[in-house]
Amino acid sequence: MAKTKYGHLIKTIPAFRDYGQGYYRQGTEMGREFFGYDLHVKLGTFYNSGIIQPYQTQVCDYDQIMIWMGTDTDDLGLLGAQIEFCLGEEKERFIISTATAVSIPKGLPYGPITIGPMDRRFIQMTVSLTGEINPKSTLEDKPIGPYAPWRASKYSANVAELAFKRNGPWHYGPKNPDTNGGYITDIEAVGFDYNMSYESMKKAPYRFTPEPEKPHVHPYTEFLVFLGCDCNDLNEFPAEVEVCMGEEMETHLVTKPTVAIQPKGHPHCPVRVLKQSKPWIFMVLRPWGMGGDVYSGWKETAQKDRP
Repeated sequence: MAKTKYGHLIKTIPAFRDYGQGYYRQGTEMGREFFGYDLHVKLGTFYNSGIIQPYQTQVCDYDQIMIWMGTDTDDLGLLGAQIEFCLGEEKERFIISTATAVSIPKGLPYGPITIGPMDRRFIQMTVSLTGEINPKSTLEDKPIGPYAPWRASKYSANVAELAFKRNGPWHYGPKNPDTNGGYITDIEAVGFDYNMSYESMKKAPYRFTPEPEKPHVHPYTEFLVFLGCDCNDLNEFPAEVEVCMGEEMETHLVTKPTVAIQPKGHPHCPVRVLKQSKPWIFMVLRPWGMGGDVYSGWKETAQKDRP
């Protein structure tokens, strides 16, 4: 293979595997060694209903967010299952039935988590702002609490149902007429800095960004995630995507589930979807927020001490 300058920033996602009864039947995880940052991501799909390992309430000394993602690329809000999720020392119960993000600031107890009726498989992703996860059991003798009232719960803001916008032509403005035919959502964590987006990619060719043939930079680190959404085989990536890295626009071809790491200040793009055989999901993870990025329409609030 030809030597590249930025190839070390293009990482194939570790193969999805069976975690056994009570957890992902196809799942994978990536940590500090993979990302080069204090970050840990687990994601996968479940085959059956039931309580999820470790079957109890936990607490962590780091922030994390759990995303419950539908895989119907015509309707990403459709989860196809009901999840009972306990949160806080009260073990207040929430019922999740649509695509949802649950913010869990450090020190906030969460769980147990139970999958109820399930009509279709979904993807669940947990992003932890630490290089190594070490959850601890807590409140073992405390019973599960009452169901949370609508919008009036202590933790209602932490459990956010996701809204999706259509990606139509000119989505990125007057210099990019492309559309992927899909839907996109934006997620802000509650209680800590974290931002991400994800969207369904329904057709090609397609180019990202307002200046689709030019590189750009951000004053924060982000991770571009290319992921299939066929829950029968998450190891499949049904597309070819060209990712350009650096001022040189060094080209890398993505044909497997992949993370493209973009350190803050690193020029990246164009990103071009060349072809695809079926829909897939594109995510951008910004684990330490978006402070200072005027390019993306945010106020000038850069925090120079963040990654």
